[in-house]
Parts: sequence; structure tokens; C-alpha cells
Amino acid sequence: MIHVGVDLHQRFCYMTALDARGRLLTAGQVANEEAALRSYFQQFRGPVQAAVEACSFWPAFRRALPKKVELRMVHPQRVKAIAAAKLKNDRIDSATLAHLLRCDLLPEAWMADEATRELRQQVRLRATLVRQRTRLKNQVHAILHQQGLRYEGSDLFGRRGRAWLKQVSLPAAGGSAVQVYLKLIDEFTVQIQAQEQQLKTSWEKDARVSWLKTIPGIGWYSAILLLAEIGDVQRFADKRALTNYAGLVPWLRESADKRRSGSITRVGSPWLRWIMVEAAQTALRKYPEVQRWAKPLLRKKHKNTVVVAIARKLLVAVWAMLHDGTAYEEKHFAVC
Repeated sequence: MIHVGVDLHQRFCYMTALDARGRLLTAGQVANEEAALRSYFQQFRGPVQAAVEACSFWPAFRRALPKKVELRMVHPQRVKAIAAAKLKNDRIDSATLAHLLRCDLLPEAWMADEATRELRQQVRLRATLVRQRTRLKNQVHAILHQQGLRYEGSDLFGRRGRAWLKQVSLPAAGGSAVQVYLKLIDEFTVQIQAQEQQLKTSWEKDARVSWLKTIPGIGWYSAILLLAEIGDVQRFADKRALTNYAGLVPWLRESADKRRSGSITRVGSPWLRWIMVEAAQTALRKYPEVQRWAKPLLRKKHKNTVVVAIARKLLVAVWAMLHDGTAYEEKHFAVC
């Protein structure tokens, strides 16, 4: 077996190849082109394993590899030998990956299938469009604030809010900026609606979406985003593994008789953590069972801390639902 450590960059990668005994076979740069990559790996006889740190380029890199190459994707935050090295360059990083691969000591990351990657692109696109539209709306509010103006209605960008904007007196530059922002907001709205329609058409009738929508705070879009970010739920051994992947568990440092803990780790999927916190805030506002559970905590802790606790409990319900294929019952929230 040949073991290859790959330090991947945008235009090239640095590869170090070792045999089963750890002897160096080759080391050097290879262009990130299919012909060059195939030529490099075809020089080896027999099976080959390659290790690469998780990055956005890995799907294209895998497609370029010959079939005989087994790709192993590495969790970059857990490769302590690389992250903590005082001397760090492409040659050392690729050699370290090759040695860890040979000794079977690599902390592997899950390689999402193509369908999951495409779904992630779709749901993240919709979320990104919404965030950009929100920034534009905030710019309009900022211009009004500079002039000491405030709309008393519920939606400045609805029909009544737009009529109010036409009547207010703004300086020439401010009025022109508001008109440009409004046009951009309308264009973003069109694109968001188009993305929503595509997602609804493809996923709204999925049984898992129906199950997830029964959880407090989870709507159809939240359910689809959960499916995209979680992927195959069987890759999580238990509920704690999923909450840890979302970065919703507190960090812990324990040595001898000393034990320290702190705020949540914030590692893993930021999209999964974001959507669960959004769901928790909605659940706390609208669902009596959640409000009853949170009431004693709110007397002792900050609201943000309680929201994170709710998000963690809701994610446990998500794991149980996807793992066991059962619908959620609100009366069981307290025991999640």
C-alpha cells in the first residue's frame, strides 16, 4: 500500500508518498489538473491511499483521481500535529499527513455525497440572498435614522410602508440612495421567491420534512436546511455527536482534579447552529410547552443562554426523529 499526504492549494498541491514501511518515495508539487494528477498516481503499482484536509476543492480533486486511489478526508481542526507545529510549510504538512495515514491515526471527516452537496448549495444560496436583502433594508433604515424619521408601522417595505416612503422629505442624495436600495430589495425578493419555489417543489412532500415541521420553531425551509447540513444521520452515533457537530455543547477542560467549562464550542457547521438558534427563538415566543420549560431558567440565566439550551434540546429531537422516523410531540419537550 502506498500512502500519499496531499497539501492542497488552489493551483497546485504538494504530495508526499510513502511506502508501507514509511520510506519516502516521492515529494513535490503537482499541478491541480486532471492529467497531471492522474499521471502522478499512475506511477505507483498496486493500491494507493491519499489523505487531504477538508476544503471546498476536494470534490473536484476526487473526480480527478484514478479509481485505484482511496481518498481519505481529514478533519483540519483535529490534526494537532499540523495545527500545533512551530515549523509549518507544504512539505512538512504533506509528510505529516502521509505518516498519520500510514499509521491509521487520521481524524477523518465525512465526505458528503453529490446530492447532499447540491442541496447545501441551494439552501445556503437562499439564506445568503435573504441576508443580503436584510443588509439593504438596514441601509434604508439608517438613512431614515440620519434624518430623524421613523416608520411606525410593522413593515416599512410593504405596500403601506412604501407609500409612506414616497411622502417623506429626504435630501437628494438620501432619496436617490433609498430608491436604488428599494430596486435592489425587489430584485433580491424575486430571486428568493424563485429559490423557495424550487425547494418547495423538490422537498416539501418529503416525509422527513413533514416530521421535522412538527418540531417547535421548524418551518419548511428550516427542515430542508437541516436535512442538507446533517446529511446521513446514521453517521452520528448518538444525540451528543450531532449537538457537538453543531457547536451547541459547552467546552470542557478536565485534568486531574481540575475541571473547567465555558460557553459553547461553536465548532462544526455554522449553518446548522444558526438555524437551530433561529428555531429556538421562534419556539420561545410561540410555544407554551417551551415557555413553561424555559421560565425557571430565565429567572437565573441570560436569555441568550436559555435560547442556546432550547436550540440544543430541539436538535436532540431532530436526531431522534430522523434516527427513529417518528413525529414530534410537544408534551415530550421537557424530556428531550
